[in-house]
Amino acid sequence: MFEKLKETIGEVTKRHANRPFLEAAMATCAYVASADGAVSFSERGRVDDILEHLEQLRVYDPHDGVDLFNDYTDALAADRAKARARVFQAVAKVAKQEESAKLIARMVFAISNADGDFSEDERRAGVEIVEVLKQGGALIG
Repeated sequence: MFEKLKETIGEVTKRHANRPFLEAAMATCAYVASADGAVSFSERGRVDDILEHLEQLRVYDPHDGVDLFNDYTDALAADRAKARARVFQAVAKVAKQEESAKLIARMVFAISNADGDFSEDERRAGVEIVEVLKQGGALIG
């Protein structure tokens, strides 16, 4: 019984510790995917892949990540300027952590290439995300 309790507490602790990364990941995915005006099926599929394969996100129910992604995409569709600030705040929270910053930067390219069309709008959105990460100091160059 004690082992089960210990395991449960460990999972809750991991979820709490990784929550800023989940927020930043889903914010990044939503920002880049919606940059060209529409979120494609292949971009949504890539988000599912990210949630399924990144160890830092496996402690979450994938539906939590998808719900968060949808919240960001809805907010970006309603008021992109206001939601943009929220996206950048989420990304900034992990920008000082080298491993997290590098993973977020990779997500930019994974999402932007998901539908086979790396548009200029997606490129600009990705550059903005990377700039936020650079300001945190974990990414150089």
